[in-house]
Amino acid sequence: MAFLPRCSEVPMSQQPDSQYVRTHEYTPGSAPVPQPSFSIEIYEQTVAQMEPISPATHYYQEGEFVPPGFFDNVSREIFVLPRISNDWQYNMRRECQAILPYLYLGPWGCLRDGKKLQAEGITLLLGIRDKRLANAGLYSGDKAAADLGIEADTVDILDGQELISDLPRIIRCINQHISTPSVARFGPVPDKKVLLFCETGNGLSAFVAIAYLMAMFNLDLAHALQAVHIQRFCIDTDEAMRPLLVSFESILAAKRDVGKATRSGFAAPSLAPPSTVAKKRSFADREDVDAVEDGGMDIDLEEDWVPDRRPMAPFQDRAE
Repeated sequence: MAFLPRCSEVPMSQQPDSQYVRTHEYTPGSAPVPQPSFSIEIYEQTVAQMEPISPATHYYQEGEFVPPGFFDNVSREIFVLPRISNDWQYNMRRECQAILPYLYLGPWGCLRDGKKLQAEGITLLLGIRDKRLANAGLYSGDKAAADLGIEADTVDILDGQELISDLPRIIRCINQHISTPSVARFGPVPDKKVLLFCETGNGLSAFVAIAYLMAMFNLDLAHALQAVHIQRFCIDTDEAMRPLLVSFESILAAKRDVGKATRSGFAAPSLAPPSTVAKKRSFADREDVDAVEDGGMDIDLEEDWVPDRRPMAPFQDRAE
C-alpha cells in the first residue's frame, strides 16, 4: 500500500481570508522530556560522596521499608555500591550480576546454573512476574530453590500501578531476609543474599532493583538507574516504566520530608497561612463599592483591586 504524501497545508490563521490570527506561538504537542545521562566519572563521584546507610539517614517510618531492629542485625559495611564491573559482553545477559553485596539481578534462565548460585551464596530467589504468567505456572524459582535448599518467593503483579503499591512490601521482604538475627554476621560479606529475577532480568526485576536503591540509598532516579545500568548493561526501562519510577521518586521525596519534619519536631506547614485567606466583605464595604461605581464617592480602592486573571485567548479577531 502506497503511503499518503505529507500534508503541507498552510495554517488557517495564516491564510489571507482567515477571520482570526494567533496571539502567541504554540506547538501541536508537548516537547519530549530530555533523558539525563551520567558519565562513569560522575557516577564514581556520586558513590564517593554518598552518606553511609544508618538510622540517621533512613527517614522513613520503621516497618515501612525495613523491619524493626533492622540496623541492629546487619553490618553497615554491606551498604555500598560495588565498583564498576568489567567490560560488558553480550553473553552476560544470561547471567546474574551483583547490584549490591547482598542483592543480585538476573534472568529466570540463570536459575539453571545451580553451581553459580551456590558459589555466589544466594539464599533467596525472589521472582517478579506478571499474573498472567503466574496463572500459567511459568517463571517460578521453587524448583531451583528446592534443589539448592534455599528459600524462594514470587511477587505476582497485574500492572504498573499494582507494582508501585507493592514496592514497600518487596523492599521490606528483601531487608527482612538479610537481617534475620539468627544468621546475620557483622562483616563486609553478608550471610544472606537475594537474587531478583524476572523473565529476562531486564524489566520488572530491574524496576525493583532501581526502586530499592532509591529507597535505601536516598538516590534520585537518574543515579539509581545509572547504578543498576552499569552493573547490568542490558536492563530496559521502557516508556511505560519511566513515569512509574518518577512517581515513586516523588512519593519517596514526600515521605522523607515528613520524616525530617517529624524528627525536627516541627509541624507541617498549613496549606494557606491565615494572613493570606481572603476575608468576606461586609455589607458596608459593598455599599461603598457601589457608590464609587455610581460616581458618588471618591475613595482609594487599591487594596481591594483585583487584576483580571482571565487567560489570554489563543486567537483574536483579525483587524479590519
